[in-house]
Amino acid sequence: MSKRIYGVISLVLFFLIAATIPAQGQSSHAKALLAEAAKAMGGINALRALKNQVVESEGKQFEHASPRRPLGPGQQISTFRYTLTRDLTQPRLRLEFQGTVITRNNLPVRWIEVIDGSVGLLQEGAPGTESKQIRLHPWRLETRLRDEKRSAAKIIFTAMGQKNLKRLSDADLEGKSYRVLAFTDTGNEFRLYLDSKTKLPARVDLLDDDPLEGDSLFTLRYDDWRKVDGVMAPFTLRYELNGKPLQEEQIKSLRHNVTLAPDSFAIPAAIRDQKVDAQPVASQWLLRRIAGNFSYRDLGRNTPVEFVQLGDGVHLITGSSHNNVVIEMRDHLVVVEGPLYEARSQAVIKSLKARFPGKPIRYIIPTHAHLDHSGGIRGFMAEGAMVVVPAIAKEFYTRVARAPHMVEPDALEKVGRAVTIEYYDGGYRVLSDGNRHVEIHPMPTSHADDNQVVYLPREKIVVEADHVSPRNNKVIPSARVREFLQGIEMLNLDVTTIVGIHGNTADIQALRTAAKGGK
Repeated sequence: MSKRIYGVISLVLFFLIAATIPAQGQSSHAKALLAEAAKAMGGINALRALKNQVVESEGKQFEHASPRRPLGPGQQISTFRYTLTRDLTQPRLRLEFQGTVITRNNLPVRWIEVIDGSVGLLQEGAPGTESKQIRLHPWRLETRLRDEKRSAAKIIFTAMGQKNLKRLSDADLEGKSYRVLAFTDTGNEFRLYLDSKTKLPARVDLLDDDPLEGDSLFTLRYDDWRKVDGVMAPFTLRYELNGKPLQEEQIKSLRHNVTLAPDSFAIPAAIRDQKVDAQPVASQWLLRRIAGNFSYRDLGRNTPVEFVQLGDGVHLITGSSHNNVVIEMRDHLVVVEGPLYEARSQAVIKSLKARFPGKPIRYIIPTHAHLDHSGGIRGFMAEGAMVVVPAIAKEFYTRVARAPHMVEPDALEKVGRAVTIEYYDGGYRVLSDGNRHVEIHPMPTSHADDNQVVYLPREKIVVEADHVSPRNNKVIPSARVREFLQGIEMLNLDVTTIVGIHGNTADIQALRTAAKGGK
């Protein structure tokens, strides 16, 4: 079965989800509301008297785009605690973070960020251990600086400093009434919601681009206001994307005007002198990658696209944290996986056109719908590639194809091409050109109900993601490895080589050995 989905070129304006409505009143009205908010927080003079903040907090992080079932409920991915020292007079901060990534076998994570204006430093690992300091990735720096502007201690002054500040019509959300202000800062439009009763800030919204969901509402909510040193501050923070939680935290300690060590925001000259080779972009997607402890350092950089031949006309495409596999057919190409994000897919597509001129990409086969494995699929949709998935994933990819991307128009948004979602229900799907056969088998696992593997019977190759991740003919023993081996045995596949979307390849014996515990 197949279903044709037409890309929608939509005139989506900022915060359509949040009931965008015409502005009422002039900037003076907006400033009057800010003055009321400042008074409710303790007074403008009390706010100006704050020079720094030291915050100790703890909480949980969530991910809704990697559920077991496509479009199913999200899951908690980590716990964390941090100490944040922020300078309230200039863009300087020090963030010391400790976390445990539950979804990666309770992986402990520790890092320190230091930002001094336009330069940032990252130290991963515990202080005193073998850890090196590097320059903070421009995306990470820009994202952190943007989020600092909507911290409760800064949002009033951030808004006051904007000549484009305006008042919008009041909004009724979740049974409460809010006064709504809007302003644009460094290309980002902020919407500040002030509680009509308490006058306190309740939330700040940003419109952000998301690889899968398109134009998305990135929200920070404030709650549990308490007075500290004569100033009201929220002790509960909640970050959301399109209403779904990304991070919830409870502040445990908040101090103002602390005597700081002279080197609190120090960045060595060697770090300052490191070359910056990526454009700064603020993105909620990067924060989610950090939360899951996934790689992001190729963002904004020209990462290599390398071909490793697996067989006649079969290549593993490497160069990033996630691979693709391309299968050459008589008059077209089949690509397995569209991971990460648009820029990576475009680099792969460019290389495919150069290597296989005249052969269009006719099929794109995602292994499963998790964000990091499907985030770049719209680039292949824009090429006219048919998406082949099990029926359980049909609605997910339908939504991905239809999502408006007006904030950061991608290739599919620009071409407005019709997208074909081909789904199978029961059995498996075979692609053939009369010579080569490509089999697509559903293999639901505890990791993903929509998981599918690609099998090449002539080469006896199976392509998988997130279960084996072989590296140089080595497989690390795990429950997922055993589950995967049981899966291919149940499918009765005659396999010689396992090809991973992560890592590279291993033979079937390495898989069997790992499934027995590595002995």
